Amino acid sequence: MDNQELKILQMLRRDPFLTQNDIAAMLEISRSSVAGHIMNLQKKGHIKGRGYIFSSGNYAVTVGASNMDITSFTSTELLKKDSNPGKTKYTLGGVGRNIAHNIATLKNESYLISVFGDDSHGKRLFRETRAVGVDLAHSHKLNDERTSTYHSIIGSNGELQNAVSDMDIVKQLTPELLIQSQSLIERAGILIIDCNLTENTLEWLLKHSGNTPVFVDPVSSYKAGIIRNWLSYIHTIKPNRLEAEELSGIKIDSIENARLATSWFHEQGVHRVVLSMGAEGVYYSERDYVSGHSPAIPVNIVNTTGSGDAMIAGLVHCGLAGMDFQDSVKFSQCCAAQILSSEATYSLTLSPLSVEKLLLMNSFE
Repeated sequence: MDNQELKILQMLRRDPFLTQNDIAAMLEISRSSVAGHIMNLQKKGHIKGRGYIFSSGNYAVTVGASNMDITSFTSTELLKKDSNPGKTKYTLGGVGRNIAHNIATLKNESYLISVFGDDSHGKRLFRETRAVGVDLAHSHKLNDERTSTYHSIIGSNGELQNAVSDMDIVKQLTPELLIQSQSLIERAGILIIDCNLTENTLEWLLKHSGNTPVFVDPVSSYKAGIIRNWLSYIHTIKPNRLEAEELSGIKIDSIENARLATSWFHEQGVHRVVLSMGAEGVYYSERDYVSGHSPAIPVNIVNTTGSGDAMIAGLVHCGLAGMDFQDSVKFSQCCAAQILSSEATYSLTLSPLSVEKLLLMNSFE
């Protein structure tokens, strides 16, 4: 599905009574072009019949890791090979789980396909994730397995200093388990994948996602390589600078090089790229449409872990709502800003209203 078809599909989901002339005026294209796109959507199975009966739902499915995050905050500059004063917190985590959590708090229908152990960490993750509105009917509790953990050390400046991930259980999220959810995946409005998955699982998802737009979080520069050969399947990718460098081979030390890196992703078949550049904001690009740099939102940084998960959740929220790409980027930056100012890797106060308030406070000019 190309970008124009996705926009038309999302517009019709919001208002099935839109005429082709209405859509043409909104997108500033000809009515005949709209008719052609609608015909393609019918051929691909997204729309059935003349009454715009949709074959897919306006919900998100996230497939990825669920962790218990053990986060240690140092109160002074970190001393290596020594004991450091600080505090430690246990919070819900995991890239996939965080994304699904944030999608739900943004008032969307959110499904998570993940694996949990039968230990105390797994029981807490399952209970509290479901409590925020994430549908876990397609997740799996595995007996005699240890729930994955992610232990990070955060310096006094709020930046990640080091981390250890214990995620062997994610290897159990296999195609044999996913096939039970194939219909849910194929009918989703958006499928989100985190790169904690095995290559076999990633391959199965991409080959069995049907026409569902796929959003990908590379997770880390170490794990990003797993998608190098599958970029043509991806609609939207949200790498940080290190992940984009690992995949593209381009050193991103300027806005111009960020532009070159996003162009490289487009050449591989990716429709949209939102490149996180830390304090320099983001560089965003949609193939054959628009690109640009959006500065970072001023915020008191407490913890950078989880901000990227909130950003991709914001992009998903906007994608389901059919928002313009540039507006989507700004919205998702505000989602990330709320996490940056929190010790947890997710926010209990994240909502469309809280994001709109932050948008009003920041002009992005």
